[in-house]
Amino acid sequence: MKHAVLGGLCLATAAYSVLQSLVVPALGVFQRELGTTPSGAAWLLTAFLLSASIATPVLGRLADVYGKRRILLVALTAMSIGALTSALATHLPVMIAGRVIQGIGGAVFPLCFALVRDHLPPEARPRAFVVISTVMSVGGAAGTITAGPILTLLSSRWLFLIPALISALAMIPVALLLPRAKPATTPTTIDWYGAALLSTWLGLLLFAISRFPEPGWPWPLTTAAIVAPLWWRSQRRSTPANPRSPLIDLSTLALPTVRATNAATLLLGFGMFGSWMVIPLLIVDRFAVSPTVVGLAMLPTAVGNLLIMPIHRRLTARQGPRAALATGIAAAGLSYLSLAVWQHTLPQILLGILAMGAGIGLAFSAVGALVVEAVPAEQTGVSAAVNTVMRTVGGSLGTAVGGSVLTWSTGESSYVTVLLLYAAALAGALICAIQVPRPALTATSSPAESPA
Repeated sequence: MKHAVLGGLCLATAAYSVLQSLVVPALGVFQRELGTTPSGAAWLLTAFLLSASIATPVLGRLADVYGKRRILLVALTAMSIGALTSALATHLPVMIAGRVIQGIGGAVFPLCFALVRDHLPPEARPRAFVVISTVMSVGGAAGTITAGPILTLLSSRWLFLIPALISALAMIPVALLLPRAKPATTPTTIDWYGAALLSTWLGLLLFAISRFPEPGWPWPLTTAAIVAPLWWRSQRRSTPANPRSPLIDLSTLALPTVRATNAATLLLGFGMFGSWMVIPLLIVDRFAVSPTVVGLAMLPTAVGNLLIMPIHRRLTARQGPRAALATGIAAAGLSYLSLAVWQHTLPQILLGILAMGAGIGLAFSAVGALVVEAVPAEQTGVSAAVNTVMRTVGGSLGTAVGGSVLTWSTGESSYVTVLLLYAAALAGALICAIQVPRPALTATSSPAESPA
């Protein structure tokens, strides 16, 4: 039964990871087909990012209340409908609307982690966390690599039709294999006021980051800074014991393991997503290769993730996910340092990408495990969702900062500067990872931490 459950969760993860990555290499194609500007085509990414970031914590809370299996099916349905809408769109606003609907699927990854905690025995969870993380990485790489052949052999619309089909297929094992959630023992209401405030300030924050340093970017940031304290105050006034439970229990976020892991995830996302933008640009600038070659050059990221799986299982079994997190961050940081020094030949860059993929795969499979194992069972969905949002915010910052450095500076030194900046972010993530209490909580224990 556990293999069937894991298989269903992996297919759901694959559907989201492919959908997330297939569109990125084709932005220029959509720009020409829809007769829009580069900034207009960029909204195909921005709309998806904003929607996913806003929907993920809300759906995480809904999953804790109404059942993770049910909300996972909602997310997969939204992905399929949104992808089909974008595939049939003939105008940019309609395609963007489809991308907004697809963003609801951002909850898939954290919900899969939370479902592992709910339905798999403790001894099977570490391997399941690694497998799901690997599927996420490999699916993303596969989407990037296959986008070119799909555009050549079929059409740009298949970049949406294929994910729509995979999402629909993923609903079958989720619906048939995952056990139904038990009815809640106590009545719980959703803090829709807190959800609205969270969606507002988080959306404005990410919108400001995505527009940096274009004119007008400070105003959404300023508004977000005003709304965020209002949301924080609303969550402090609500407690799980009150009739109106908070959307996010702040005392859970203050647990030492959760607090340190989320901080590490923010900085890890800063380096990871930023490097995925900078390294392809470096390869094109240095070797003048085609987009297809660039996509293949990023394949070692997934290969490194696959190679690290056996090491992760042994390391986690002996020393816990805390050690895996620290080791993965250190490996990724060293890979950035090596790329900053050795980037004169393509094999040197490929080796650096391989090490980066192994380190990031090791680290991200550990952060999800640390969070969902450290919180009460009734808060795994929203806690995993918050961790995912931390990664998204960090990635947005890393991409914006890296792009700004490359814009303001030119030549080989600009790439070195950005890579060193990402290495510094990972050094900060390593410091956060060391702050995770040791030993980490086991899967069978209930959270015994108290906010520090």
